[in-house]
Amino acid sequence: MKKGFTLIELIVVIAIIAILAAIIAPNAFKAIEKARVSGTSGDYRSIKTAAMSYYADTGGWPANANTAGFIGDDAASGWDGPYLEKWPTRNAWGGTYSWVNSNSGCFTTAGTDERFISITTVPAAAAGKIDTALDDGNLTAGNVRHAGTTLIMHVSDDTY
Repeated sequence: MKKGFTLIELIVVIAIIAILAAIIAPNAFKAIEKARVSGTSGDYRSIKTAAMSYYADTGGWPANANTAGFIGDDAASGWDGPYLEKWPTRNAWGGTYSWVNSNSGCFTTAGTDERFISITTVPAAAAGKIDTALDDGNLTAGNVRHAGTTLIMHVSDDTY
C-alpha cells in the first residue's frame, strides 16, 4: 500500500489556504497603506515643527526651496539649528517633499506670502486619509489640499 495524500485531501488543503489568504491579504494591504499615511503625516509634523522653530529663532522663514535652513548652518541671524536631522528624500509613494515660501496664492490671494510643504505623487485616497488625520477631511479647503497628485500642506496654524 502506497502512503501519500489523495487528490481530495490536496484540494481541501489548497482551498483552506486560499480562504485564509483571501481573509489576510486585504488586511495586510490596509496596514501597508496606513503605515504610508502615518509616515507622511509624521514627516509633515517634523517639517512643520522645524519651520516653526526656525521662525522662532530667526524671526523669518526659510527661503523658498531652502532645505539647508532646516538641516545645515544658515546665514540668518539667530539661527540655532539644525532643526531636522535630515530632509526626507522620498515619501511612501516615491514622490518628494518640497518647502515652499512664496506668494503663489494656494491658500490666500496671490501676492500674499504663505508657507507650505508640497508632497508629490500622493494618490487621492491617501490624501483624503492624511487630510482627515491632520485637518478637516476636505481636500479643497483647510490646511491640507490635493491637486492632481500633489498634496499641499500649509505650515502656519491659520485656517484658510
